Amino acid sequence: MLKNYIKIAFRNLLKNKLFSLINIGGMAISMASCLIISFFIYDELKFDKHVADFELKYRVYGEFKKDSKPFSMVPPPVGPRLTAEYPEVEFYTRYLNAIDPALFEVGEKKVTEDKGGFADPSIFDMFSLQLLEGNRNTALKEPGTIAINQTLKQKYFGDKPALGESIKINNENVRVAAVFEDFSSHDHLQLNYFLPMAELAQQQPERMQDWGWTQFFTYIKLKPGTNTELLEAKLKDFVERNAREENFYVPHLMPLAKIHLHATDQLWDIAVRGNIQTVYILVATAIFILIISILNFVNLSTARAVSRVKEVGLRKVVGAFRLQIIYQFISESMVIALIALLTGGLITAVILPSLNAFTGKNIPIDVFLQPQFGLMLLIFALIIGIAAGAYPAFYISGYNPAHILLHKQSGRAGKALMRKGLVVLQFILSFFLIIASLTVSQQFKFMRTTDMGFDKDNLLVVQLTDEMNQKPETTKALFSNHPNILSASLCYGLPGEAYAGETIVDKATNKELGIKMLFVDHDYVKTMGLELVAGRGFSKDFSSDAREAFILSEAAAKVLGYSNPADALNHPLAWPDDDAPKEGKVVGIVKDIQLNSMRDNLEPVVLHVTPGNYSSLIMRIKPTEVPATLAHLEETWKVINTKWPFDYRFLDENFDKMYKSEEKLATLFTFFTGFTIFVACLGLFGLVVYNTTQKYKEISIRKVLGAGELTVVIQLTKNYLLLLGFAFIIAIPFSYYAAWHWLQNFAFRIPLTPLLFLKAGLFITVLSLLTVGIQAYKAARANPVNGLKQ
Repeated sequence: MLKNYIKIAFRNLLKNKLFSLINIGGMAISMASCLIISFFIYDELKFDKHVADFELKYRVYGEFKKDSKPFSMVPPPVGPRLTAEYPEVEFYTRYLNAIDPALFEVGEKKVTEDKGGFADPSIFDMFSLQLLEGNRNTALKEPGTIAINQTLKQKYFGDKPALGESIKINNENVRVAAVFEDFSSHDHLQLNYFLPMAELAQQQPERMQDWGWTQFFTYIKLKPGTNTELLEAKLKDFVERNAREENFYVPHLMPLAKIHLHATDQLWDIAVRGNIQTVYILVATAIFILIISILNFVNLSTARAVSRVKEVGLRKVVGAFRLQIIYQFISESMVIALIALLTGGLITAVILPSLNAFTGKNIPIDVFLQPQFGLMLLIFALIIGIAAGAYPAFYISGYNPAHILLHKQSGRAGKALMRKGLVVLQFILSFFLIIASLTVSQQFKFMRTTDMGFDKDNLLVVQLTDEMNQKPETTKALFSNHPNILSASLCYGLPGEAYAGETIVDKATNKELGIKMLFVDHDYVKTMGLELVAGRGFSKDFSSDAREAFILSEAAAKVLGYSNPADALNHPLAWPDDDAPKEGKVVGIVKDIQLNSMRDNLEPVVLHVTPGNYSSLIMRIKPTEVPATLAHLEETWKVINTKWPFDYRFLDENFDKMYKSEEKLATLFTFFTGFTIFVACLGLFGLVVYNTTQKYKEISIRKVLGAGELTVVIQLTKNYLLLLGFAFIIAIPFSYYAAWHWLQNFAFRIPLTPLLFLKAGLFITVLSLLTVGIQAYKAARANPVNGLKQ
């Protein structure tokens, strides 16, 4: 019986090639989209789940009371004190990231390395890192040692053992105490080397007890059975008992496996960032594509039911039960689903390498060869086949054989109404995705192009090395000695990079205020293109500027209580630094500076001249003749630095990295939205083809009675335009709410104007008119004599 069903199914597919192609093509594209999205999401969800006991491991992060923005790092005492005070905590590990690259020297090799810093010995156990050389019980416990990953070991020592070998790091010799395997591509951390935290504790014992030094990534492992929510509730009191009031914050615990996708909004993070919203959006997109594909099948199958009623009638007359007819039609839809699955699999195999290249992932193509995966796909295809074929099967099998054979097929008008409803639903989903895609794309463009309070283009940054730091002004003069260098400034603190989170004292009230601080020289305002809104910039004409002048951002002026920022001029301030305290007044106000992503709120910023605290030289260069500029910089570098290799970066690269996830989301979403619209138009095309075929005689009669081609086209398309308008009206509130909800994740966001929705409406209307109009025009152009002969 099953063999007979399948044989008839293939006969019907070959008999109706166009509709078979539309159904199979739409379903194949939908399945390919779902497969690609599933691979991407599965890869995103894998992060950190290979770590042993990952369910018991958490990262400690915090939120300052005065600012709800979470930050990924906490003070150094948090880990040890949590382990000592709470029996629920089994052990902890801390990691302090090196802000600046380090110079590694082994023999003749001199390379700057990043992705490393100070770590506790327990870091190997926290992340289940296997040691290839060395002893995990002794590694990272002695000062003057280092643990390197397999990649660095191969780079510097080749195939010979590295244990006990010496590496010179920033002119200090250290001994290799361990070689650990590289972090997995699914670890949220990607680090190359560790220095002993014990060495840092020896060098700065007092600071290691400082509850205001929030620069340590801290992880804890809990004992099995721990009530995490109860422990987290205790942490507020934990901080208040240990920290000073100005350092109070609310600690939280984030599960290790959630960091990659859920820590997007945490400041200062070094994790490989994903975004749970991207996952949600792509899941919704996959579901929409699949629904539209199923609706296409249902619509076309029910529309074509009239052409198969005699077949159903004869089957019933010769003794077929309704259930057998249902099996027959469901078998046909399952055959279509299986063919679509094979086609979709081929499409996925072709697209997957490009997806890997774009997303930076390494999803293997041989996943298709795994038996369990093949079985899942088969079940998936059968479910889709049943879902798509169930309604048409019950609908067609319900015809009364007596009515069929007597050509009495009235009473089915409600089914035409249902088909219109399905078309409306397709349009609603299409509108929703187009509006969402436009929102994501425009928000991404806005983040890229909006004014951040400085001119980020053509800014080149050079990190100051030991030799350059000894004579910073001479270094600056040598690098600036070229016509393509328009301006240069020494500084510590750049947008998109590290900056100081310091305390400033309002001398008018003697109140300490937490504020973001940039240590700069006299040319910083000019070089960065900051806009002065009141007062003046720093100037060497005022010898006191280095000792007592401050410049505030507009937000910092408001923190001092001034609604009009210009009124903050001459306000007395003090910087209570232990080494070089400063007391003076505000000499200038600059337009607000966005130090981080446009996702984040504006931070209040204070700038002041601070020789001795500089770490970078930033230069504004001419956008033309960049190779000649770089050649000058490299030549100058070699004159000053005899050891460090030439290294530079452009400041806007920082924001490229920040917006990488948004860029990927915008591109992927646009790509899959395009697929969705194509599938919807494919179904619409099939429906129009069938309807115009059914109305061929009506069209011919209209033309004989004098109707023009335009009149016929309008008659055939107006119903679809009405359905389109109805769908647009329904889609607007749902689309608006979804777009508004997503945009709340950004401190700076685009407005949801009517133009956005009109663009989506115009786009889908044009596509639909092309899909319907071309076929309608073709039908209107046909010879009416041929129609009347039928």
